[in-house]
Amino acid sequence: MSVSRITNIFALVLTLTMGIIGSSLAANEEMHPLPSIISDIERQIAELTINIEKISDRIKFLHEIPDSKDPLIQEVRNLDLRGWELHQEQWKVQRDGLRFTEELLRKVQDHPEEKPEALQAWLGRLKEFKETMNDYRQQRAGIEVLRIESEVKLIEQYLR
Repeated sequence: MSVSRITNIFALVLTLTMGIIGSSLAANEEMHPLPSIISDIERQIAELTINIEKISDRIKFLHEIPDSKDPLIQEVRNLDLRGWELHQEQWKVQRDGLRFTEELLRKVQDHPEEKPEALQAWLGRLKEFKETMNDYRQQRAGIEVLRIESEVKLIEQYLR
């Protein structure tokens, strides 16, 4: 699952969550979508956990590759490693955000009178999440540019 897809899913879940927390739904359990939303969040947390583990394997593999005597090859490998580490950090933040949302929804499910406080906590977290994701996007874009530049130098070096 791509980062942009997971980010979009996370944003959608957070948006739905805000609507649910902010609105007053019927107490009838059959009409209340909260259990379904919590279940979806649990699945997304599980998917992110699996993806984080897979990235850990990739990072471990990159760490085990012997260093190259060619500084350009080493630079490309280091940028790859940093890109994967950053990707992993981003997914951990997304997973933590989903865990926070899940806990908040469970709390509101048990104590509906706490919806206003929950909404404020969630909105504060949403603002922080958006800023963090924007920072990760900028960092990843920078790494991608550096990697392409290094790869171009490496190819030119071997074609001359």
